[in-house]
Parts: sequence; structure tokens; C-alpha cells
Amino acid sequence: MTDREPVSGADNAWRRIGTPENLTTITGVLWLDGAIGYDELCDRLEERLCRFDRFHRRVGGRGRTLRRPYWEPVEPFDVETHVQHVALPAPADTAALQRFVGGLMSRPLDERRPLWEAYLVEGAGEDDESTVAFRINHSIGDGFALLYVMLGLVDDPEAMELPMGIVPEPPGADEFRESRADGGEAATTDADPETDDSGLSLTGGGLNIGLAATALRAGWDLLTQADEPATSLRGGLGAAKRAGWTEPVDLETVEVIGRAHDATVNDVLLGALAGAFRRVLAGRDETVPDRLRVTVPVNLRPMAERDGSLGNHFGLAFVPLPVGEPALGDRIRAVRDHMSAERAGVEAFLMYLTLTAGGRSPDAVLEWLLRRFENRATGVVTNVPGPTAPVEFAGREITDIMFWVPQAVDQGLGISIFSYDGDVRLGIAADANLLDDPAEFADAFRAEIDALAEDADADLVSE
Repeated sequence: MTDREPVSGADNAWRRIGTPENLTTITGVLWLDGAIGYDELCDRLEERLCRFDRFHRRVGGRGRTLRRPYWEPVEPFDVETHVQHVALPAPADTAALQRFVGGLMSRPLDERRPLWEAYLVEGAGEDDESTVAFRINHSIGDGFALLYVMLGLVDDPEAMELPMGIVPEPPGADEFRESRADGGEAATTDADPETDDSGLSLTGGGLNIGLAATALRAGWDLLTQADEPATSLRGGLGAAKRAGWTEPVDLETVEVIGRAHDATVNDVLLGALAGAFRRVLAGRDETVPDRLRVTVPVNLRPMAERDGSLGNHFGLAFVPLPVGEPALGDRIRAVRDHMSAERAGVEAFLMYLTLTAGGRSPDAVLEWLLRRFENRATGVVTNVPGPTAPVEFAGREITDIMFWVPQAVDQGLGISIFSYDGDVRLGIAADANLLDDPAEFADAFRAEIDALAEDADADLVSE
């Protein structure tokens, strides 16, 4: 009994949100410069990955109605039951790998076991290269927690540099942390109703008056915001998913565009996304709305405070993308002007508290809470920074990394932005009913970046 650890409200919510039509599973792929054998991969994962408790624990007590489930150890634990060796069908090309990844996204993980699995994929590269795919249930941790896991997987974690300047803490984070109870989540019990699972006091008055006023406005807007415009990128979801990714974009190119428009890297990428949405809808002969909303994860726990306990410490902000703005530069400026960091941080914190409460409540309550936010966004967009220089895994250089964010509730489109070694890629996860070929979106995004880069070069030349 002493080895059991209650599943936090936020983690339990993300475990329960998943449905057969929309699984809450994070998928990722590593490309390695060098062949790795199955036994060596298993040994490496057992040595490095399984140092994190959640990778050898399963969720017990899932059928309890009024009490939360718990993490319990699996004994004996055999890492080989979580690692498969597969070969792609001919022709073993990028399209075959994308179909394989889409198939993984379409299948739920077995909750009777620890909620992860890995695949050594043959045929996804040259003979001297290896590809490893991972699937991890969102209840284990958020994207930033899994970035922390990555620190433990690479050969030399201390040499790994991350561009943390582009993962800002939300305004008000100091106030949030000041209201954190001593001991954090480990000190939280079901008998402590005035403290949520993150250790944040809900009644202690830790937030200042200005932040409280912003929270009231953000909370009202969350509950009263209009439904999302109807487009072909929203609709009935099915079990079949599709995966795709863009060619790498030089991060310096994005920075040049940003300087030309007095905008951040994030502003440029979201402005380019708005343009990609516009191109896709126009290419389908649809009326392009003035704006579409996306939900954007906001980190609520600084990387310095992350540890081996992992978990979900983020909230969701609803961000409008100006897809109806025809001018490339104006889209970036609209994103910059309307992307209020303070508002996004507070809105994300409120969503975090909502999911935490839902995760500690019966199914009917969680479902009622989720219905309050149905038809409010077209997709999920996440931006996670990776290492700024190449890193190694088991003596092989990781030549590229890609991951796909899970969607939630009624959203069938997930866009993952990941930077690595001076490049940035877009990962596209989509419901087959809405976007059967992710290349449609990937090509639109690349065309948008190319157009922005051309305009930026022209502006620099004219100065």
C-alpha cells in the first residue's frame, strides 16, 4: 500500500479525457545516425527511462467512483513488453513512416500496463540509421515534463543546451508560486479541499488585486466566448488519424522575419500558422473567417522546478489567429498585438484549475466541465524548444526529432512546433475525416514562411 501514489487531479483529467476518437497520447520520433539493435535499445530504456517511476507504474483503482486512482508499481517489470521491433512495408519511404505513425496515433494504450511504448522501426532510413518511435499517455506528463525526461535519455545531459528564453513564465507566476503550499503535490491529500493538486492555495489570497481582476475577466470570457466558425477543419471525428511534418525551417530565417516585423519567434510562427490555415481553407474554396481559435498550452511550472515526479503543470489559453487578414505582415502584427502574455497566463491557470477539479470529480462532472468548452477552437498548437545543438543517444547522434501533440475533446487538428539544432519543424496530427493528407497543411505553412522570408529580405535590402 505504501508504494501507491494518488494520481493528481490534472493527470487524472488528461487520462480520462481521451476517447477512441481522440486519444490523449503524445507521439514522438527520434532519427539516429547509426544503427541500434533491439537489445541495446531495451537496455538503454531500462537504464535511463525507467529511472522515472511513472514508466514502470500503472494506474490502479480505475473503477473507483468517488476516490482517485493511484500509481502502483508493476512487479516484475519487463521493459521488453513495452518495446517492439517492426519493419515498414515497401516502399519504406517517408510516406510509409507517416502512415505508421498515424496508425500508432489511432490505437489506445493498454491501461493495465504502464502507459507508454516504444518501437524500433526498420526501413525508415538508410542502413546505418535507426528510427525510434515513442508513445506516452498524457497522464504521465506534459510536453515540458517529457523534455525533462529527454534530459535523462541523452548521453551527456549537462552538455545539452535549451533555448529557455523562448519558454517564458506566465505573468503572475511569482504570485502563483508564493501561494504554493509547502511540500507541493506530495503534501496534498483528498482530505484537503482548499489546496489543489499542484499545492496552490485556492483560498489564501496569494494573487494580487490586478491579477485577480484579470482572472475574473478571463474567466467570464472563457464561459461566454462565441462558438468557433464552421469550417471543414471541424466536424465529426473518427478513430483513424494522420501524421505529417514539414521540411526543416532554418531558425535564423524565422528570426530575420521577426526582426523585420518587430516580433518574436513565436509571433512569426503563429502568424505563419494563421496564413497556413487561410491557404488551406481558400484552397478548398471555403469562405475564410476573420479568425479561428487554437488552444495553446502554457507552462505553469518553470523548468528549474521540474523533477522526476513528472506530471502535468500547464494550462490552455484560447488564442485567436487572424486567418482573415490577407497581408502577411499584418497577420504577424495582429498576433503580436492580441497575444497578451498576462491574459494567456491567467487563462491557462484557470483552465488548469478547471481540469484539476474535473480530474478529482466523478465522470459526469468532468464531462459537464468539458462541454463548457466544446466548439471553442479548431485545434491545438504547441511550441516546445529542443536542444540548440545535436545530442547523442546511446552513442548515436540524434539527427532529428519530431513529436505530435494530442488533441482533446472535439478538436481534430494538432500542430506541434519543435526546434532542434538550429531548425524548426511543424508536426501535424489530424483526424482523417478533417485532413486526410497532412501535406496539405505542411505545404501551406512552408509557402507562408517562404513568402514572409522574401518580404523580410526585401525590407532589409530597402533599408
